Amino acid sequence: MKSLAQLDNTAKAKLLHELFPEEVKPLIENLKQVCADFEEREQEYRAGWNFGFFSFDQWLSLSRQSMQRIERFEVAMIDNGRVFSQQLCFNLQVLFVNDRIIKYAEKISTNEKFKLMVQVLYH
Repeated sequence: MKSLAQLDNTAKAKLLHELFPEEVKPLIENLKQVCADFEEREQEYRAGWNFGFFSFDQWLSLSRQSMQRIERFEVAMIDNGRVFSQQLCFNLQVLFVNDRIIKYAEKISTNEKFKLMVQVLYH
């Protein structure tokens, strides 16, 4: 096994899936809700956008890419850590997904060990 410092984003997501498989389905459901919310409230988000690293259009594009992959591979993502990590941690899309993993852990998950592991892996 690689050291924590040597783990790339795909390996982190795969490890998280392997350690906490019960969190994967709720995480994916939350990711789908966030993606849908971006679509439904696009103008509202666009007007208030101040995330300097990405424009709103870039972030929306990453959200759409994530949703397309979920729609295509959702069942396999839930069952298989390799599929989960390879499909969601792809190119710049990984930045959107990492952001959602962190926010899911901080605001939604009630599993304290999961929250701790997300802090260890992503902070």
